[in-house]
Amino acid sequence: MPYRPVSIENVSITSPFWGQLQDRAGQVTIPAIIEAQKSADHWQCLTWKQGHPVKPHPFWDSDIYKVTEAACYYLLKHPEDQPLRAEVEAAVDMISAAQHPDGYINSYYTVRGVDQRWTNLRDMHELYCLGHLIEATVAYETLTHSGRLLAVATKAMQHIDSIFGPEPAKKQGYPGHQEVELALLRLHETTQDPLPLKLARYFILERGRHYDHADEDKHTSEDGAEIYFDHEARARGADPYEHMGSEHKPWYHEPRDYAYQQADRPLAEQTRLQGHAVRAMYYLTGATDLVRLLGDQDPAVRKVQPALSRLWRDLVDSKLYITGGLGSVRQWEGFGEPYALPDLESQGCYAETCATFALIHWCHRLVHLEGELRSEYADVMETCLYNAFLGAVNTEGNAFYYQNVLRTVRNQPKERSKWFGVACCPPNVAKLLGSLGSLIYSTSVNTDGAGATPKETHLAVAVHLYVASELTVPGTDITIRQTTNMPWSGDVAVTITGKAADAGLTLALRIPSWASQPGQFACSANGEVKDGYLHIAVPADPAAQDSETTIRLSLRVTPRIMYANPLTGKDELCLARGPLVYCIEDVDNAGADVDVLALEEGGPVREGAEMEIGGVEGVVPLIATGRQLALAQWGMGRESGDSDQVHGQRLYGSQPWRFEDRVRDVVAVPYFLRANRGGNGAMRVWAKRVVSGA
Repeated sequence: MPYRPVSIENVSITSPFWGQLQDRAGQVTIPAIIEAQKSADHWQCLTWKQGHPVKPHPFWDSDIYKVTEAACYYLLKHPEDQPLRAEVEAAVDMISAAQHPDGYINSYYTVRGVDQRWTNLRDMHELYCLGHLIEATVAYETLTHSGRLLAVATKAMQHIDSIFGPEPAKKQGYPGHQEVELALLRLHETTQDPLPLKLARYFILERGRHYDHADEDKHTSEDGAEIYFDHEARARGADPYEHMGSEHKPWYHEPRDYAYQQADRPLAEQTRLQGHAVRAMYYLTGATDLVRLLGDQDPAVRKVQPALSRLWRDLVDSKLYITGGLGSVRQWEGFGEPYALPDLESQGCYAETCATFALIHWCHRLVHLEGELRSEYADVMETCLYNAFLGAVNTEGNAFYYQNVLRTVRNQPKERSKWFGVACCPPNVAKLLGSLGSLIYSTSVNTDGAGATPKETHLAVAVHLYVASELTVPGTDITIRQTTNMPWSGDVAVTITGKAADAGLTLALRIPSWASQPGQFACSANGEVKDGYLHIAVPADPAAQDSETTIRLSLRVTPRIMYANPLTGKDELCLARGPLVYCIEDVDNAGADVDVLALEEGGPVREGAEMEIGGVEGVVPLIATGRQLALAQWGMGRESGDSDQVHGQRLYGSQPWRFEDRVRDVVAVPYFLRANRGGNGAMRVWAKRVVSGA
């Protein structure tokens, strides 16, 4: 009885916490992004013709498509916002007018000359941009059902189909930056058009295929099996093997480092995550959808599923930050060696917002891949959502992080930016906040009975995220209303209204990993816990035309201390409460030097009085005890206001580190609220540990 996602149209967010963030996204973030693009003269790039004096970047089109998609999600719930609706319709007009007669659409090559299009799939973003156009189409058509943008996307897909495929006359290529694959599958599920399914299958399975000796003008060299990117490089007159040549990119280990694009081998053969993190997450999201749609009937697609499991384990077991960030090597914005998870940007910590955004969607796809629910996927989705993702935007909604580092040092603050030259992250923040409702629930409908036997309908609803909201179960008169003050409180009430299905309703409530131990959760209804979900049978009352049942779940939301695997080299601890990871900021710890502050292991950790940070009310701080490293023996006097560099300080010495005797209270706040209140720039998630009383 597989579970299926629920459309955003069927869910209304009622949470004050998330509602405030969604409103801010629609009223501040989206207009700010549009204004930033217009001010930078990016928004108009689709109107430019060949020879225009300003040359667009390869990805500018995607920013227009992404913010249009985000605006559509907001308008689904706020149709009264006519100025934003006018922006969307004007954008659709602009996009339609930019399309070439054969279906091609891309400002970069339109301005530079379309004779060069499709000659550098590895580095240019033609297919990536089209992917975001297709995702905008799904959102726009969900909003309007007009067919206006669908006509553009369909014509673009027909053009792609005429260029790419296994046929000898076509290019056997695939995008350098994955995204179009997942977009095509979203469109297929929206329209049931077989063309996007065909194209997505081709791009996913063709990627990384090695050419053999029998292929004309394609061969296996002594340096390693060649792929399409080698072939197209030679067609451009370049040598893919040349060290320090045009094809040897700064983000490559060495020439032909196609693991950067996850194209060094087919997906079914991959055993570990490598390369660019955003590319990888988009790729795996699309591949997971493909397996769900075709895995039962297509042997080639079925071979991909074991790789998805291997790569998931590689991620969560050795390459994921505790905040849900991913990407620990700045050079290629992606994955490093297992357990190499530095906290400082200078040491490599990257944790790009888009990577966490994409991981949230991969988790959501994995929830629906298997016939049975497994809470691990939604656990990671929740961690990403509340920590690395949510902290990527400030509390005003108009400044953003590209990277979400776990530590900054004093006098070197990391401020959020209003805009970026590469601006992929801000629109993704608005997209996810606008479509949050689609992540909360899943439904499953199964009908038993055959022939003359009466049929019984079994309905199941799974709750993956505890967000106050209301779900209208598709095809029924049943409403699920969830009431909670998560993340500050773990009390949840789920009220079921309407006539239940013939054979009743099964409610599957996720028991988060942070509340899964005996005594950490309680429920007013009996049920069976299986793979992290509490399955509760809600019986039907045949005599009732309408009924209401409320089930109460209590999750223990209390402070806890977290440690890292020894292979990370972090002999440190961090604080958490419920789904939230906490950090220590200098602004809350006057007179303390956060850079050299250690927390007492075994000391008390208590909740402080509720506070307000940047308009977010009800914030629960944590208060632990800690001590500072004694710096005098090293010739350093870093009290508040002192210089970082002191004459006579020593780099090495004959005495071990020691901590001061003074014990002080250390205040920690949720990581997502960091860097919203000024301060001298010191912040850390992980802190050294010192034994209490030692």
